[in-house]
Amino acid sequence: MEERIIDDEYARGIRLKKTKDGYVDVTDELSEEAKETPPETEEDSVLEGELTESLEDPEAEPEEEVSFEFPELEEDDEDLVNLTPEEAIALRKKKEAEEAARRAEYKRLCEEGEELLLSGSFKAAELKFEKALPLDEEAADAAVGYWRARTSDFSEPDILAEEYAETGYDSLENDLGDGAVEKLKANYRGMFEKRIAELEAEEGPLAKEVESKQKKRRAILKARISSALKKVIGTGIPLLVFVVCTAVFGLRINTRPDMLFPVLTAVFGVLAVGCFVAFGIFTNKLVNARRINRDNEDLSSTEDGERLLKIRAYRELYSHFVD
Repeated sequence: MEERIIDDEYARGIRLKKTKDGYVDVTDELSEEAKETPPETEEDSVLEGELTESLEDPEAEPEEEVSFEFPELEEDDEDLVNLTPEEAIALRKKKEAEEAARRAEYKRLCEEGEELLLSGSFKAAELKFEKALPLDEEAADAAVGYWRARTSDFSEPDILAEEYAETGYDSLENDLGDGAVEKLKANYRGMFEKRIAELEAEEGPLAKEVESKQKKRRAILKARISSALKKVIGTGIPLLVFVVCTAVFGLRINTRPDMLFPVLTAVFGVLAVGCFVAFGIFTNKLVNARRINRDNEDLSSTEDGERLLKIRAYRELYSHFVD
């Protein structure tokens, strides 16, 4: 005899079993546990003895076993909540059919995209692979095909590098997926090695030229900064002196009836204004010289320097595909 325990929506255990007489006994285990066991009577003892003899009777017919099939459902499938077993099975079959159709559509688009790649229709192939990308969780073939189409089958690999030059290899690996990256490493390693060699050949002379120009500008800017700083100090000290004198003589104007203090106050005031104007001019030159010097140390501030940074970023990105 087979027994099957079923948990219903109220988390109660239901035992199903079939006896030899074809009677199905349904027992609510929760209710069974909640009930107190009644005291055993003499009549119960007699019935229990008869039942024991019946079970030990070798001629007794074996009880017929019965099994019940229930759909195996995922615990986190919210769509199946509160559905009957029949409804759950129907919904599961519908989802399986939709998944099969999605896989078939993904395969069809990738195959059509591959044919377009072989024929050189890169733009049309790009559109096919772009449609296939959301149809598969990994979509390794679609991701590789998409970038093959965008780079004209990697005859222009810098299109890929341009996309991820700022964010780096980790961003590329996250977007394409491990499967697609491994396919690129396996199938296009030689192309990446060739492009690295070309970038290194371009980087050497360009780096020397950029560093040479940067060094020359650095010397000129250093001289400008030093000259402007001297002029700022040369006008700042007299400015302070003239301001103090103007204030002192201005406060003593009323102490003498003659024009000595008013005249001195006016003279030092004019000198202070002149020094203030000169101090502002030289301070502005000092600030500009420092700013230009700071920009000079930033390679991206010049066209050649920006090209050098881009070459290094591309080379670093490609190196991950050949290491």
